[in-house]
Amino acid sequence: MNGGKNKSVAFIILFSVETVFVESVGNDFITGLYTLYSCIANKYHFVNNRKSWTEAQSYCREHYSDLATIDNMEDMETLVNTVISGHKRSIWIGLYNDINSWSWSDQSKSAFRYWLSGKPDNRYNTCVSMSNYYGKWEDYPCETQLPFSCYSGELYIVRN
Repeated sequence: MNGGKNKSVAFIILFSVETVFVESVGNDFITGLYTLYSCIANKYHFVNNRKSWTEAQSYCREHYSDLATIDNMEDMETLVNTVISGHKRSIWIGLYNDINSWSWSDQSKSAFRYWLSGKPDNRYNTCVSMSNYYGKWEDYPCETQLPFSCYSGELYIVRN
């Protein structure tokens, strides 16, 4: 045992909220009920390698979780600050036009949008790029080769 102290353990895993029973495994866990919280801390990763949106999506899914998903202005600022040090132009994020409806690559339900004025204009088979200047978004042809940002999500197990 660990002296009766509660521990928090991080996993890179994406699940909804649920309660699970964990049995003692060596000295790392205490037997009991734990709750998996749906609060996912996104960590963004700038990839300075030009790819189409679909190629970038595949790369992110293989090496991280998915293309960057942005849920709110705090996420937006975090992403902009991640990219500023590595790039000065547009990058792919995980938003795309799924038959007249904007969807996120990871199928999350975030309604947050941060469009450039006059965008989207729906002129292309459209995916979304983020301009490094203020982080505003614009629709862009999915075949365009751009650097991109991935995210890795972390869930925390917290003992009830």
